[in-house]
Amino acid sequence: MNISHKCLGPGVCYRLYTKVDYQSMDLNQESEIRRVHLGVAVLRILALGVKDVLGFDFVDAPSPSSIDMAIKNLIQLRAIELNYDVHDLTSEGWCLVRMGIEPRLGKLILGCFKHGLGREGIILAAVMANASSIFCRVGSEFDKQRSDCLKVQFCHCDGDLFTLLSVYKEWEALPRERKNKWCWENSINAKSMRRCQDTILELETCLEREHDIVTPSYWLWDPCMPSNHDKNLKRVILFSLAENVAMYSGCNQLGYEVAQTGQHVQLHPSCSLLVFAQKPSWVVFGELLSISNQYLVCVSAFDFQSLYDLCPAPLFDVSKMEERKLLMTTLSGLGCILLKRFCGKANCNLLALVSRIRKACMDERIFIEVNVDNNEIHLYASSNDMDIALGLVNDVLEYERKWLRTECMDKFLYHGSGFSPPVALFGSGAEIKHLELEKRSLSVDVCHPNINEIDDKELLMFFEKNTSGCICAVHKFTGNMRDGDRDKWGRIIFMSPDVVRRAAELDGQEFCGSSLKIVPSQLGGDKTFSFPAVKARISWPRRLSRGFAIVKCDIKDVDYILRDFYNLAVGGRYVRCEVGKKSMDSVVINGLDKELSEAEISDVLRTATTRRILDFFLVRGEAVGNPPCSALEEALLKEIYPFLPKRNPHISPCRVQVFAPEPKDAFMRALITFDGRLHLEAAKALEQIEGKVLPGCLSWQKIKCQQLFHSSLTFPTPVYRVIKEQLDEVLASFRNLKGNTFSSVDACKL
Repeated sequence: MNISHKCLGPGVCYRLYTKVDYQSMDLNQESEIRRVHLGVAVLRILALGVKDVLGFDFVDAPSPSSIDMAIKNLIQLRAIELNYDVHDLTSEGWCLVRMGIEPRLGKLILGCFKHGLGREGIILAAVMANASSIFCRVGSEFDKQRSDCLKVQFCHCDGDLFTLLSVYKEWEALPRERKNKWCWENSINAKSMRRCQDTILELETCLEREHDIVTPSYWLWDPCMPSNHDKNLKRVILFSLAENVAMYSGCNQLGYEVAQTGQHVQLHPSCSLLVFAQKPSWVVFGELLSISNQYLVCVSAFDFQSLYDLCPAPLFDVSKMEERKLLMTTLSGLGCILLKRFCGKANCNLLALVSRIRKACMDERIFIEVNVDNNEIHLYASSNDMDIALGLVNDVLEYERKWLRTECMDKFLYHGSGFSPPVALFGSGAEIKHLELEKRSLSVDVCHPNINEIDDKELLMFFEKNTSGCICAVHKFTGNMRDGDRDKWGRIIFMSPDVVRRAAELDGQEFCGSSLKIVPSQLGGDKTFSFPAVKARISWPRRLSRGFAIVKCDIKDVDYILRDFYNLAVGGRYVRCEVGKKSMDSVVINGLDKELSEAEISDVLRTATTRRILDFFLVRGEAVGNPPCSALEEALLKEIYPFLPKRNPHISPCRVQVFAPEPKDAFMRALITFDGRLHLEAAKALEQIEGKVLPGCLSWQKIKCQQLFHSSLTFPTPVYRVIKEQLDEVLASFRNLKGNTFSSVDACKL
């Protein structure tokens, strides 16, 4: 006997889903016992005569907490009762066992039959089981908007279950041949409607076979005519879903608070209640839907009084829930400047205040909303915390009003050679609030070990309270400082030297867990730079060149530029040039040294041709790792400081800020700000760092400086008229210098 074997070789498997979906799949299908509703399983176990459900030997046992919650829900449904520490089925429980469906759906059906709404009850159970698929919302944005508009005609003011009930009633009344067309015209899922119909027939058969209950063929409830049937249906829905009660928190941002868990959840965007712009105080929901966020679905509104009619009582304390509801207090008549000060830059002041209030009240739900258009502040807090929260908000507003009234601008009377020239404090309308001629200090420098953890408003209120004086201005220290200056918070200017003296006496006082360091500062406030600052933007590449560049030009100049660049050497290498494949108005240059910078290459190219180059850039690869921004700032300061004079140790003649790059940025960028009196020193320092490579960077990451020097000339009108022609000639000579801009304005008559 000859036996031949055929070996199967490698093949290809085609899957109709992504690799990510495949890897996220379970190795084995979930067991049948886990797919059965736990309430149904508990009822069946009790029906078998087992008294201890927690001790039952499950094949795949649920957690004890899940079993305990299922038992509590069944007690709430009055399906089981506790007799002498033993759980027994009630008469309704036996009915639910024989129905074999989810207990809450069975309770819904039986409850409706008690009120003569048998048909409505069976349909409610069917549509609730298929709620997620009845309305179609697919296709383009236009199609989805159309579906939303079509849904409005069915929406019921009492919620989603009533909406679904009205949809089925209208669908059922149609002739069989019209049903599919009607579904298509109204964005209704025809398959889901037929599935609901099959479920209804099964339930009717089960009730007739197991309980000798005949389901009526007629409707009593009318969606267009309010009646007692609406109240009875809402009462039955609440009794059936008593474990799924939620209360409106009082704040739109928080939404609804689930009674049993305390979590805050929003209504699903498809909820019928939103069509009527309603936020009922109390709702009952079918389930929590978890997608990007959690939402309440199958939501129905009910009256608060209905909670007291529940028997047995709900599993949560109704009175405590009511106490937790947030109230809204509106503060109006506030100016826009006051509101801006109240919120702070990027809402930092507002967020700090909310955090302080939440800590004081021990309630993370407290929320403040600022309506700039109406000049209003909305404060949300519980009735128990409202007085405390409102007091803290009013304190901040009062301080802000006071600081606005007392806010001053400090100016030197002249720029002399002395260390402390006279200074004036100008209030609103240029009114002189204080004139300091005796060279006494009007400000203090504030230092703290944890400056990033300080609430600025709280610190200023501390000074205001303990000095009994007026704060004129505040200057926070920004930018990067040397190691010895890391604890500097800022400078506070007061109305008089006496107040400064009282503020200095607070030196060593504890604030925010550490001691404050307070030192009287130089006159004139935060005038680190008495003259207009000298600024320089610097950059260096964070992506290595790929060895080719793009030159953008007029499409008519492409051939000329190609001829000019023939046999062109850049950085000791001959380069190859060709017309860009993606754009006909560009020239691609290949064969470049990868360590050459844009400036080095651009200088050669612009010298080689007389044609206008509109743009030029190197094509770069992946970004390389760089030292932290703080380390780069320190490195830049070390390069610059040798060229700067040593002056007041409390005042830095230079600030450096390195900006964190975005993922697509090809360059690291930084800003250097010099004291305006240090033009020469700044120029020498920038000349020194031009083309340098910072520690931790690679050899091709050379620094490029862009100096932003600003100078101005001011003349009396008679003088200007005399020298105008000569001055215009001098200014005209600057026009052709790269990077220079200027403007001239005729002086006003003195």
